[in-house]
Parts: sequence; C-alpha cells; structure tokens
Amino acid sequence: MFTYLNVSEGETIEFGTPKYGIENYPYDYHQKWFLIVPEGRQVQLEFEAFELEESKYCRNDYVEVREAYFTFTASDPQAITGEFGEILAEHLCGTTVPSTIQSKGNMVWVNFKSDDNTTTVYKGFKASFTAGEYVLRKLTEPPRNFLCRAR
Repeated sequence: MFTYLNVSEGETIEFGTPKYGIENYPYDYHQKWFLIVPEGRQVQLEFEAFELEESKYCRNDYVEVREAYFTFTASDPQAITGEFGEILAEHLCGTTVPSTIQSKGNMVWVNFKSDDNTTTVYKGFKASFTAGEYVLRKLTEPPRNFLCRAR
C-alpha cells in the first residue's frame, strides 16, 4: 500500500500504523508513505509514539526512512521511489522513540513492515511531519574513509 502525503508551508500531517491507539498493528502488513514538502524545504519527521516488536537487527517488524526521489518524470507522483534512496534511519524497532529525522531533499520514503506473527501485542507508531529548514550540522568526527596524512 502506498500513501502520498503532501504538506504546505506551516502545515503538519500525522500518520502511522493502522488504528494506532485503538488496536495493535496488523500482522503480515506492509505500507509505504511518501512525505512531500515544498521544493527548497526539507522533511522534518517526528515520532510521537513508537512500539514495535523488537528483534535482532529489527528483522521482524520495522520502520525505515530514506530520501525519496523521482525515477522518471518529476511531475508524476507514480515516479517517486525510495527503496534505494539515502538511508536516514535504517530498520527501527523496539520501544525507544526515535529522534527527529531531517531530510536533505523535499521528499522522504517511510517503509513499515510487520512479519507473519499473528500474536503481536504491539501498538505500532504515530508520527508527524512538516516542512523544515535545512540545518547545517557540525561535523564532530571525520567521515568514514577520511584519510589524513601528516607531512
């Protein structure tokens, strides 16, 4: 299932697992959201509640967040994808609410997947997003593969 959510300047949209807060999320379920903000802005994603089955490497049930991008025509929503976009948050699970996630571009792909465990007792997640402004982050350590040679 695909859902396209598009916010205007100053607007916030909430989304999450089906019937969050009313009943546990369904088993063997897969949903993708495409979060879109105006060009020149970044997606600012906040998780308000988070309760997914915890497993080694989050293999059973998880949420992942990636940069989304157009594959063909920039005006066709069907041409948006995220499966191979830059990872913003890889396989999140458990009960710790993730920190705020900010994209580099104006589109984000959120992927939720649950396994076939029919006895799940977890509520799922509730999140919201808005159009944020780019925040320059201070580099605290050299990037991987950074080569520094003394002369």
